[in-house]
Amino acid sequence: MQIKPMFKKLFLLVLPVLVSCAAIGPIVVPLEEIAPPKKQTFGIGTQIYFWNDSSRSEIYTVDPNDTRQLLVQIWYPAKINKNNQRAPHIIFPKETIRGVAEIAGLPAGLAKHGAKLMSGAYFNAEPIQDQFPLIVFSHGDGGILTQNMSQIEALVAEGYVVIACNHTFNAVISFDQSGLSLPYKRNVTWDQQASYQKKYYTNRLIDYRLKDVQYLIAQLKKTNFDSGAPNPLHPIINFDKIGIFGHSMGGGTSYLGLLQDDDFDAALALDGWFFGLSEDQAKTNTNKPFMHIAQEQFKDIDVFGDINDSESGIENDKMYSLILKSNHESYVIYLKESLHYTFTDFKLIYDDKSSLGVPINTLGGVDKKIVDLLVDKAVLDFFNYSLKDQPVDFDSYKPYEKEAIFEFYSN
Repeated sequence: MQIKPMFKKLFLLVLPVLVSCAAIGPIVVPLEEIAPPKKQTFGIGTQIYFWNDSSRSEIYTVDPNDTRQLLVQIWYPAKINKNNQRAPHIIFPKETIRGVAEIAGLPAGLAKHGAKLMSGAYFNAEPIQDQFPLIVFSHGDGGILTQNMSQIEALVAEGYVVIACNHTFNAVISFDQSGLSLPYKRNVTWDQQASYQKKYYTNRLIDYRLKDVQYLIAQLKKTNFDSGAPNPLHPIINFDKIGIFGHSMGGGTSYLGLLQDDDFDAALALDGWFFGLSEDQAKTNTNKPFMHIAQEQFKDIDVFGDINDSESGIENDKMYSLILKSNHESYVIYLKESLHYTFTDFKLIYDDKSSLGVPINTLGGVDKKIVDLLVDKAVLDFFNYSLKDQPVDFDSYKPYEKEAIFEFYSN
């Protein structure tokens, strides 16, 4: 319904480069852990849940009794002690990496080192007893909930609770409570019809994903989850201050949430895929802050990029232009020499300086240090402004004026 599933497209484009190295020995992809947040007031705790939205039938399976199962992770400001175990970057790391390789048709051991990457969060750490705004993250089509850990950790370290789920069957792979894998698939009926009504069915998909997000918030608002287990994070969340952000289709999902759900006070998209929005939706003023951090092709369709240079991409760009003309207020950062996957952790964890490293053109030519510093800073500043009423120090962005273009729209 969109571009090819996110990680499948990435690895298929990387494969020719990696195959060219095969003659000199086993394929090794040099990876490194993401850098810790530049500002860190709080430690980062995390918890994992398996939730079942019994009110919704599962549209991706044929059994009418199937309901919507979601693998959920929450990060929160915490006190870390020596008994807390550090969490991996990816939930079910070996199975997820293997699933990515299988879907992309790559050797199972290709990214084995990725399973060893650790995050900066610690399991079941004691929550800080204060009130923090809530932010929801929505991954891209074929992505995973931990694909933007750099921004998630930057937010939590400065006083936010962040929640994300794998959008089951729209994630590259997910898992149920028994550990059974739930790989990416398409709804058969939608897929057949999408050839003729692609935009309509993409709209249905982002609406379905938005219902996942809304269920997450509904669960957090309860003192006890639907499973009956107590909710230890309920006391520390300020439900009057909620934001949402996402990458690619997650960006489109985020904007739809800003438009349709009064719970959301602000939304941010990373190289957003707005194709699924109707023209009326894109023309509607949310009267709430929106930010887009993206490749330069969004500013100028003739600039080299990898998102708006197809028939669907042209429609994506059209919807985006309508948002900027209609919404009050909108902030934009166009990052030069960036591409779609520049705005994911893969740009940050791939060690292009390693002696084993090879250039991966799909990650964009921009220095990953600039990506790490600027994107994390802008995401944090935007939500500090829109959810904590903190002013933005615009002069602090002057060091990035060679690498980025900054714009503001107030309609």
